[in-house]
Amino acid sequence: MPFSGGLPSARLNARPADGRSATRRRIFLAAALTVGIGLLVLPVLLADGRELLRTAAGIDLRMLALPAALTLLSYAAMSRSYQDIADAAGCHLTFRNWLRITFVSNTVNYLVTSAGLSGFAVRMYLLSQQGISSGRAVLISLVQTFLTNFTLLFFVLAGFATLLLGHALPGVALAATATVVVLFAATLAFGTLLVYHRRLRRRTLFVLADGAHRILRRTLPRWTPGRVRVWRFQHNLNEGFEFLVARKEHILAPAGWILLDWLLTLAILWAAFRAVHYPISLGLVVIGFAVGICLSLISFVPAGLGVMESSMTAVFVGLAVPLEPAVVAVLIFRVTYYLLPLVVSLCVFHRVMLEAAHGVGSAARINTVADLTPSPPADMNPT
Repeated sequence: MPFSGGLPSARLNARPADGRSATRRRIFLAAALTVGIGLLVLPVLLADGRELLRTAAGIDLRMLALPAALTLLSYAAMSRSYQDIADAAGCHLTFRNWLRITFVSNTVNYLVTSAGLSGFAVRMYLLSQQGISSGRAVLISLVQTFLTNFTLLFFVLAGFATLLLGHALPGVALAATATVVVLFAATLAFGTLLVYHRRLRRRTLFVLADGAHRILRRTLPRWTPGRVRVWRFQHNLNEGFEFLVARKEHILAPAGWILLDWLLTLAILWAAFRAVHYPISLGLVVIGFAVGICLSLISFVPAGLGVMESSMTAVFVGLAVPLEPAVVAVLIFRVTYYLLPLVVSLCVFHRVMLEAAHGVGSAARINTVADLTPSPPADMNPT
């Protein structure tokens, strides 16, 4: 909402502050992309040029159809998970609508993660165009995101556990891997406990939200959201957990689709190695995938560009896969899983993508989740 009160000077000073903030965001994004591109190029530079070209020239073009088909199936499974969650929430849309929303919002999220044009904001806009209230739209997105990340944790845990139990590691790597396994196992156990223990969940969300707000206020005061916005997000997270508990019999189907989505994603990487005539076991695929996805998620680079490729390649090489096939296979995974959906969105759903970009970009103050959600209840006491 535009500023509607206070002294004129306060309103006049808001634009330069917003301009400086936007400039800092652009500088940060440019720096992150520079680092990402550098990491993307690094494995290519380290590889033997002739062998790399020979590997690329020997790609089985017929096998490339398999990763492409698996990517489309993965997005279809993701769309079905959204549809089933929405149906459980009483918001009924056709599968075709959800397929369009999923493709457009995800590809926008890969491209731009700042200035309000995030995949979450685009999804909210597209759902509002379908007549779904902002509260229901946020609930659907948060529940799907929780289930997706919760399932991903299982695969990451499986990957690191396989690395720990099935391979000889040096002392430091062994300790680090064991620590990661314990942390992820504890996170999964605690997440499961939060779903069913309402009082602990409310206390935990309150402590996390309040602690995050205090840290941001001290370290990044200009980028710190207002406390009310933090409370709103905390409230929405709690509502998502309540939804899971109240409709747990309706969550099994979307959870199954999300599991299938991740299995198909793993199969894309597996098929990429088949395409370069260097098939590897599913166990190695899980290990490389776990490390690459984990590091890309915690990086500041959009879509984990370069971070995912370099980390995956390093893991595969460390597990005795030659560098050149690893580089080409990981690049095939990047192109099919990230670039192909973008092409589909631009070619098949181009009108929707342009409409969403224009609608979200022109909306005033739509940079946070809080601006898209209803006000929190008066009592936010976790007890």
